Amino acid sequence: MRIALDTNVLVSAFISKRGQPARLLDILLTFPEIQLVSSAPILEELGDVLSRNEVKERFHYSARDIKSFVRAVRNVSVRVKIKSNFKVVVDDPKDDVVLNTAHDGRADYIVSGDHHLRGLRSFKGIKIVSPNQMMRIIMRKFSEFIIPRERLGR
Repeated sequence: MRIALDTNVLVSAFISKRGQPARLLDILLTFPEIQLVSSAPILEELGDVLSRNEVKERFHYSARDIKSFVRAVRNVSVRVKIKSNFKVVVDDPKDDVVLNTAHDGRADYIVSGDHHLRGLRSFKGIKIVSPNQMMRIIMRKFSEFIIPRERLGR
């Protein structure tokens, strides 16, 4: 299973370690059967968003924390050199990089919180889902290996 995470999901995973995006990222890193698909533009945007002064000040992360997280995502990702140039998201053309990354990386899923992408529901056979939907898909596929948080007493 190959999954492309939109920048907003990665940002959420970084900011809130207890949220569903962080849990999803943890699970993606746990199962070798699941590959995280990314690209230089997504990783650059991740670093740019996390480095904005308002984000750093609000959440109290250092430049070192940010670089470390971006490097970790880069290291665990299957990085794709984008060759496609699909222009699909008229209302927010910057979202096209996620579609192109997923397409060129042969992803099965795009996980996004962005309403422009989620409104598409699918692109060239790639399902576009929320972090919650992706967690349900993974839980069904790997249920014998995942212990729900409720059973851990958290």
